[in-house]
Amino acid sequence: MTSKLTAKQRLLVAVTLFGMFFGAGNLIFPVHLGQLAGKNVVPAMIGFIITAVTIPILGVAAIGNTHSDGLHSLSTKVSKGYGYFFTCLLYLTIGPFFAIPRCATTSFTTGVEPMLTQSVNKSLVFVHLFFYLFCLGFIFLTATK
Repeated sequence: MTSKLTAKQRLLVAVTLFGMFFGAGNLIFPVHLGQLAGKNVVPAMIGFIITAVTIPILGVAAIGNTHSDGLHSLSTKVSKGYGYFFTCLLYLTIGPFFAIPRCATTSFTTGVEPMLTQSVNKSLVFVHLFFYLFCLGFIFLTATK
């Protein structure tokens, strides 16, 4: 069943894709990258365009071309074991390995660390408390539904 999208649906898809890929990193990082690159700004721009623009667009195109329901159904086209392995690895990479520690570090360095003296380093306590409260909040929200 193939149908064409209306103008309203196209606008919704465009805004959704824009919101999904454009974040603070895509606003701040290119400027910082350009400052660090110095005379090598053109190779840095090419690398950024390939890694931060082209690869995510190719990922969306791959899901669209294969008519997959998501990452797992796309990766099981290689093999069933690879599908489970890759999906678990990607979700762990996105969440517990990078995004969640980044949230704790950012909130600590911007909200707590400026109020501490140099001799006091309570980052480990803060991170544990942060995740404990985060997990309790998640359990509370899921239990009340």
